[in-house]
Amino acid sequence: MHRTIFTSKALNVQPWFLILLACYAVLELSFNHRLLELAGDLQMTTTAVQLHDIEIWGRIVSGLGLALLLMRWLDRFVKSRLALLVLSCALGLVSMWHLQKTLVDTIVSSADQQDMMMSLKSQLSTQDALNGRILLRGEILLNSPAPADIRPVMSAIWASSLAGLSPDDLDSSSGAAQLLSGFFSPQFTSQQLSAAYRKTVMTPVVLGASLLFGLLNLCQFFAGLVALVLMVARQEEMLERCKFWLLPSLTVLCMVLSWWPGNVWTASPAYRLVASPALWADKPYLAPFVEWSVRAEPAWADSVAWVHSALLQDFEFKSPTRFLTVTDSASTSP
Repeated sequence: MHRTIFTSKALNVQPWFLILLACYAVLELSFNHRLLELAGDLQMTTTAVQLHDIEIWGRIVSGLGLALLLMRWLDRFVKSRLALLVLSCALGLVSMWHLQKTLVDTIVSSADQQDMMMSLKSQLSTQDALNGRILLRGEILLNSPAPADIRPVMSAIWASSLAGLSPDDLDSSSGAAQLLSGFFSPQFTSQQLSAAYRKTVMTPVVLGASLLFGLLNLCQFFAGLVALVLMVARQEEMLERCKFWLLPSLTVLCMVLSWWPGNVWTASPAYRLVASPALWADKPYLAPFVEWSVRAEPAWADSVAWVHSALLQDFEFKSPTRFLTVTDSASTSP
C-alpha cells in the first residue's frame, strides 16, 4: 500500500509535494501577517529598509506560490521531478519578481504631485478612519470605531483604498487633523512623498498576490490530502470520481468564503459610492489588488496572526542578504 503511494505518477498525492504545500502555506500566512504589521504601523516606526525588505520577500513568496501551481500544471510534460521542481521555481520566481516590480514601478512613476500628497495625507488620517471620524465627499465611512477583525487590514491599506481621490475629498472631524490640514500643515520633502506613495502602491499588490497564491495552494494541499487518504483506503472508484471536481470545488469555496462575507468597511457608503469607484476609474491596475485585499484579508486575519506567532515565532522577514550580514558580524565579534 505504501509502495503504491510512492510509485504513483500523480504529483498531487506525493507526500513530499504535500509537505511542500503545507510549508508554503505556513510561510505565506506568516508573511501576510508581518506585512500587515509593518504597513499598518500607526506609530510611523517602520523604516524604509523594512518596507524594502518586505517588498523583496513579497516577490519571493508569490514566486514560490506560482511555482507550486506550475508544478502541478507542468507535471505531465516533465518526466524528472527534480527538473520539474527547478524549472517551476525558476519560472515562478522570475515571473513574479519582474511582474510585481514592473507593476509597482509603473504606477509609482506615473504619479503626480496630487497623488503623492493624497497618499501621505491619507496615511496620516488612518487613526481617524479607524475611530470612525472620516467622511469621503460627505459620505460616512464608519459610525463607530472599526471592529477588531478589520483593524489590521484597514491600518495597512486605508491609504491604498483612497488612491483615486484628491486631498479635498477627505474630511475629518478630528480637531488635530483639521489643524494639520490648515495653518499648521507640515511641509514634506519629495523623498518623503515618493516613499509614502510607493508604500501605498506596494502594500495591496504584495498583500493581495501572496494571499491569492497562498489560498490556491492551500486548496491544492487539502485536495491532495483527500486523494491520498482515498488511495491509502483503496477507494479507487471514489478517487476516480472526485479527482476532476475536488480541487475546483475547494477553490471556488475558498474564494467565496474570502470574498462574500464583506465587512463594515466595504459596506460603508464612503467605500461603495466614493473610494471604490474612484479607484477603479483612476488606478485600474491597482484597484483589483485593493478590492481583493479589503475583502479577503479580514476573513483570514485570525489565521494569519496565529500561524505567524505560533509556527514561525514572529519571524521578521528581513532581507536574506542583510540577515546573513548581521549573522556573520555577530559570529565574528569578540
